[in-house]
Amino acid sequence: MVRVYIAEFPFEKGKPKEQSKWARRLLRQALEGEDVKVSDPISLERDEYGKPFLPECPKLQINLSHSGGYVACAVGDRPVGVDVERWRSRRGRDRIVKKFHPLEQEAYRAAGEHERERLFHELWVLKESFLKADGRGLLLPLNSFYMEGILRERGRVIQKENEKDFYYRLYRIEGRAVSLAVCSEEACFAQEPVFLKLMEEST
Repeated sequence: MVRVYIAEFPFEKGKPKEQSKWARRLLRQALEGEDVKVSDPISLERDEYGKPFLPECPKLQINLSHSGGYVACAVGDRPVGVDVERWRSRRGRDRIVKKFHPLEQEAYRAAGEHERERLFHELWVLKESFLKADGRGLLLPLNSFYMEGILRERGRVIQKENEKDFYYRLYRIEGRAVSLAVCSEEACFAQEPVFLKLMEEST
């Protein structure tokens, strides 16, 4: 089963390097809760496409994300991707949607203006989570895949070239303007993400 963890920064904003540090901190705390022993500070390497992995635990699949005061990580036994996005006004949003799959564009256009912000962010995290799980990132065109039953809480990723089956889970976090999605070759996901309180690294 894919497990998902999320936390808020202990401060409102941070530079990308600081955000990456706290994403690693979240991953370490998540692994401690799963009784997986790793070094402190945690050691991550990246494959040829830039996807992170743990050299100490090569069979364990992990992924990280951070956005606007939130960090998230996912852990599983098969390739996994996670994306978190704090809602914010994004210039050129309609232009970005035009790069999505036609069915996603149709769903976006059919939504009322009030719903489009939520819809955009949910589409974005779903697509990002698949790109990360697949491992090739933006080498895959954004219109080459879509989520079955667009914006259901869970489903399967439909691809033009269906080499592998991928599944997704969209989490809607009550009372927070943030979207969270995870995608994996595993079809079983945690019912809810686990919220953790970020702690300083040991010195």
